[in-house]
Amino acid sequence: MKFIYIQTLKLKKGLEIPYRISVKDVDDDDIRFMTIDPQAEIPKRIFQRSKLKASEILNSPIFIDLADELIELFYGHQLVFFDLLQFKLLKSQFKSIGYNFEIKPIIIRKPGYDQLPLKIDLSKNKSPQYSKDFAELVLQQMHAYITSQNHNESKEDAQQQKENPRDLSEYKLAPGVYYFLNALDEVIYVGKAKNIRKRLQSHFSKNGKLSNIDYSLVNAIEVIYTGNDFVAQLIESKAIKHLKPKFNTQQIHTSAPYIISQGQTAKGIAKLKITRKDYIDQMPEQYFNRASVKQTLEHFCETHDLCRKHCGIETVKGPCSKYTKLNKGCVCSGDESIANYNERFKKAFQLFQTQKKRTLYKLNGRHKNEDAFVYAINGIYQGYGFIDKSEAISTESDILGYLTAQVNNYDTSRILSSLKRSIKAENIIHLSEI
Repeated sequence: MKFIYIQTLKLKKGLEIPYRISVKDVDDDDIRFMTIDPQAEIPKRIFQRSKLKASEILNSPIFIDLADELIELFYGHQLVFFDLLQFKLLKSQFKSIGYNFEIKPIIIRKPGYDQLPLKIDLSKNKSPQYSKDFAELVLQQMHAYITSQNHNESKEDAQQQKENPRDLSEYKLAPGVYYFLNALDEVIYVGKAKNIRKRLQSHFSKNGKLSNIDYSLVNAIEVIYTGNDFVAQLIESKAIKHLKPKFNTQQIHTSAPYIISQGQTAKGIAKLKITRKDYIDQMPEQYFNRASVKQTLEHFCETHDLCRKHCGIETVKGPCSKYTKLNKGCVCSGDESIANYNERFKKAFQLFQTQKKRTLYKLNGRHKNEDAFVYAINGIYQGYGFIDKSEAISTESDILGYLTAQVNNYDTSRILSSLKRSIKAENIIHLSEI
């Protein structure tokens, strides 16, 4: 369970602009503060009145650059908001970047109720609602309120468990994906866990009031053990998108990918542009967030010594930082002819389009004599598989014979990015090395 509080700056006509998102986990006292650039004209008097540093706010990342981190932070958790407006504020931020933030949150202050369940002392500071201390106070009291509600319901939960016991001893203490089926054998919910039995126990230890799942409809449970959490996430994501279970709210839809398109400026200088893809074809897409596009373009630009401005990395009126900061000649500063630059760019882009970097990420298998793997080409997720350790592997084909091919999308891209950050270097295998 995650508690979320969004602080805003109020502009004219009642417009509220978010500038800080604070998140607290139910099992942790630490709070994650994420300041965002409002991307709006904020009068100086508003910063002064709020006792906020304009430089700190305006130099913060924009929401789209924090979205992936937030999604990963929220993933698999019940989200709790102070009121409906707070939820709508966050939902509108995700909607602005094309992401479907379709969840069923817990709202503490219900619509139509003026009396607050929280008692927040505003007397110690003239404008405490703009400080991190205020956000922390709100989150702590939200936590305390939910805890008290759970305590009041615990006796009822215990009685329900006695009347309707569910034996979960057959399920392993291992990673995997679980499916809740109704009496018609329809999948009504899909979830994943690092510990299947423990996760199922947490489902059925509550009376369901803090979840959108109607547990009375669960007639059977099916489980696929994966040996590791990453493959579990990938299988869960595909199952949710394919089956669209009644009680799943996240990962049902996926946002349109980004593509890198090629064009020219008015002066005829070759350039790259990042855009959303608004058509469907058979090409596998890699870029489902701005961070991955920027990273790719940074590498492309540096490798081939190209103009940062015309590679879509910088938005400036004059020359790019290659000239202004690194003191290197550039086409945007007039130190290289357009014809020469375009010829270099053409060769670099052709190489960029034809290169294929095949990578395996080695993971724990379902038992001690097995390995699992995730396969990617140029960072694009291709699928997963399991290989017995006794198998003789000498070529790429030997490995890919065990591949369960999959489709890349926003969520698999997010999962793969998380895998790259956490996996040890010795477990990353470039197939050209085999």
